[in-house]
Amino acid sequence: MPDGFEVDLTSLVRAAEGVNGVITDMQDNKVSGLSGQGADYGDAGLAGVIADFCGRWEIGVEHLTNDAKQVAGRLTLSAQTYAKAEHINVSLLSGSLQESTGTDPAAAAW
Repeated sequence: MPDGFEVDLTSLVRAAEGVNGVITDMQDNKVSGLSGQGADYGDAGLAGVIADFCGRWEIGVEHLTNDAKQVAGRLTLSAQTYAKAEHINVSLLSGSLQESTGTDPAAAAW
């Protein structure tokens, strides 16, 4: 379309699916589980600091996950809205070009 725009509905849907896939991965792999056991670090103080860091990091990841859910939902809604608008416009255009009665307006002589 030279003067308009075009929406790739498949890409919108795939983007939403990709975001949802990352969300699932993040929910299945909690950051808080990375800290390990205190004995793994050889120092109780270091183990506590790492556990605290991972806990705070997990909170940040949860916030990002919530934002990503919003993005995925809006991508899906956008795809649905564009698809519905396209269906309506095609239906309207098809109806106006396929009149079942009367003479063919294109056959009229100038």
